[in-house]
Amino acid sequence: MSVLSRIIPATVAAALLAGCTAGGSPDGDGDGPITLRYAFFAPAESFPSLQMERWKEEMEERTDGAVEIELFTGGTLLGSGDIYDGVSAGTVDIGLDSPAYDSSRFPVSSAIQVPIGITDATTASAVFLELLTELEPAEFDGYEIITAFTTEPSYIQSRSPVTTMADMRGLELRSSSATIPVLERLGASPIGMPMPDVAEALQTGIVSGYVSSREVLQDFGLAEHVTHVTDYPFGPSNSFVAVMDQERYDSLPDDVKDAIADLKTEMMEWAAEYHDGENIGSALEFAESQGVETVEVDAAERAQWDSVLDEVAADWVSRNDSADLDAQAVLDRMRELAAEHQQDEQ
Repeated sequence: MSVLSRIIPATVAAALLAGCTAGGSPDGDGDGPITLRYAFFAPAESFPSLQMERWKEEMEERTDGAVEIELFTGGTLLGSGDIYDGVSAGTVDIGLDSPAYDSSRFPVSSAIQVPIGITDATTASAVFLELLTELEPAEFDGYEIITAFTTEPSYIQSRSPVTTMADMRGLELRSSSATIPVLERLGASPIGMPMPDVAEALQTGIVSGYVSSREVLQDFGLAEHVTHVTDYPFGPSNSFVAVMDQERYDSLPDDVKDAIADLKTEMMEWAAEYHDGENIGSALEFAESQGVETVEVDAAERAQWDSVLDEVAADWVSRNDSADLDAQAVLDRMRELAAEHQQDEQ
């Protein structure tokens, strides 16, 4: 999806909003149900969108129909990077976006992508939500966090095999802002762009691959455009946080707020377990059917890459430490939480 295609003229947005609110009561004080509009940038088939569908079903059931959820996936109302501002502006009531696309705006959230040995979404998601709940970072001031979760670690997925730092040298790879330092230290040339734009970038040769979790092989059809996956996990590829404007949330009836609160951890767990299991499994089967090959990194090369990841963690602290943020304390707490949750899973 191009950048221009995500820009919706004000007249069209107004028409959409008029249709969304018709027949609904925004605060539960009218005759109709409360209607909440929920937006996300990726296709309806992607696992975060499936989480939205699950949340919709649970909310409507738990409130006995007093709340109706309208979903806008695939960037039909707001594109990636616009969603949180759209929530603040009232364009939608709830927005799901990826803080990883703008790590400078979301420094605490970016910590979850620091490579510290987390190997699955189940651990990473539990750590991420607990970290946000415990620290209440300023980057989400003005919002109520509805839920938060992550993907599995990221892997290089490319149009040619990449198994050495020599293969990486100068290779143009799409990356989120949080993984750019990793790729730069490994010698690649990272290019930042939203995931919906990657297929076109691969087709036109703007990039030779990308770094992401592997569900995108199927969710975005990228197995049709790459030939190899490098079996070396970096930090969790992406993070997702669903938010509601704080004033909008506070205006809801208490029983509705209770239902939202009850689902916060439940939806994190559902999304992570689905992603680690069915989502990744299905994506790898699809990739294999498209002829995508997984290639290994040998032990000597892996040791060099491991050393680079250690440097990246230290760099993250240096870049983010400030009078307003004790970055080392954030990283230390994240390591503690990861150890606790990994122990619980054993």
